[in-house]
Amino acid sequence: MMGILTKDQKIKANIPEKDRSQFSQTKYKFFLEAPFEISQKCCSVMKKGPAHKYAKQTGRKPITAQMASESRLRTQKWLQNGCNAFNTTYPISNPMSFWTEQDVLLYIKLNNIPICSVYGDIVQDYEAEGQLEGQMDLADYGLLDKEIPLLKTTGCDRTGCMFCGYGCHLEKPGEGRFERMKITHPKIYEYVFKPESEGGLGYKDKIDWINEHGNLDIRY
Repeated sequence: MMGILTKDQKIKANIPEKDRSQFSQTKYKFFLEAPFEISQKCCSVMKKGPAHKYAKQTGRKPITAQMASESRLRTQKWLQNGCNAFNTTYPISNPMSFWTEQDVLLYIKLNNIPICSVYGDIVQDYEAEGQLEGQMDLADYGLLDKEIPLLKTTGCDRTGCMFCGYGCHLEKPGEGRFERMKITHPKIYEYVFKPESEGGLGYKDKIDWINEHGNLDIRY
């Protein structure tokens, strides 16, 4: 359920300066006392495992839309293997590795491609453009006929397993995934936050415990 803490959150959680590195596990120590089970293996069990099993049974290899810009690990893998990793344990093709999020948004916008409703609309990101004012872009070098505006979605910027709380403590007020779920999927929200004793997933009690013991502010 956790991601990388910001500097202010590390200070608030009374984490010593020597342990404030993103690679330090000290900030997660309080989870050892959690009154509920915690695991990072859900993706391996529910997604990667079945995919590898299917590939082994059928001899087919996956083609995905992973992008190198999405994580440090994906950047490293792309630099090592390129878009088509033929000689790895699990051969895979990632033809969009060199794309960026802005490339994807622009392609969708120019080609009027329908997208999932939870993303909202694709609009110009004036706030981000203001932060980049004065910086050079491809248009300045004559590589493009005109400047390409920065784009963003008005709803979710990413989707995945809607029950996953990874990094939820880093979300801005009013924009959290659980806050959105309450509006877009109220019945699922009710199930997720209903106590386990009543047939729900009990997220309310779990998040309240994390906020209290980790000095965090996960909103729902």
